[in-house]
Amino acid sequence: MAIAANGLLFAGILGACQPENDAIPVTQTPQATNDRNARTTQAAGLLIKDGVVDLSYQGSGALWKEIYTNAYSEFIYAPQLITAKGYKYGNLSSETKYTLDAFGRCVQSFTNKTYIYEYNASGQLTKWYNKDNPNEQRLFKYAVDAGGWKKSLSTVTFYDGSGTKTKELKFTYGAPGALIPDKYPVTPDLLPSGISRYLPIFGIFSTNLVQTMTEDKYLLNGQKLSSTQYLYSYTLDYAGKAKNITVKKIYGTQVSSTDRTYSAPTYNF
Repeated sequence: MAIAANGLLFAGILGACQPENDAIPVTQTPQATNDRNARTTQAAGLLIKDGVVDLSYQGSGALWKEIYTNAYSEFIYAPQLITAKGYKYGNLSSETKYTLDAFGRCVQSFTNKTYIYEYNASGQLTKWYNKDNPNEQRLFKYAVDAGGWKKSLSTVTFYDGSGTKTKELKFTYGAPGALIPDKYPVTPDLLPSGISRYLPIFGIFSTNLVQTMTEDKYLLNGQKLSSTQYLYSYTLDYAGKAKNITVKKIYGTQVSSTDRTYSAPTYNF
């Protein structure tokens, strides 16, 4: 089913571009499905391909590997700790540790930099910053969506290491009656470089698919340099999950088109 939902620049943000450092992002791990009459060896409905990224899971449904052409990350789980070992051309190249709170949310990540993550009372990410240079940060604001009962990500503000505002992103999700439920939420590509957005440890950002994004860029003196609006459209599968995300600038130039594939169940009788 194709939906011309004028959507968001979440495909660059929501998209499947390989990180510059070849680290592997992180995916939401949906609930495994059970069949009383058979033993399921792979849960149905897990995201297994997001553009150029291939994802594989443990039998429990927890993310195991994030795979690119010449690089992959493998995730190792311990109580309130996830360790991601990154490999490039078969050689260990990086290690990232995610510290979780009692609710399973990431409160600190450590690789070559240490980042701290803060949440609101609803468990939504409100801020992350560099522990050694708190000026380097991103602030997340939420607004009640058109449904009137859930708060969705509305604004993200970027600050560099000197504390200068460099960019702001604004998101909308559609009017009442035009909302498209997000049946498979993935953390938007707004985390620090090299931090996996496919791990479901950063809270829920919205319950609906983004339909527009406005990107404002700023000069060092605080003056707005430019403003660009992006529109999103989606093709949905039979379960209502996005199987293609296309992003265009408001005047029609295509920015990206990302295909997604979800797993089907397999059985051992």
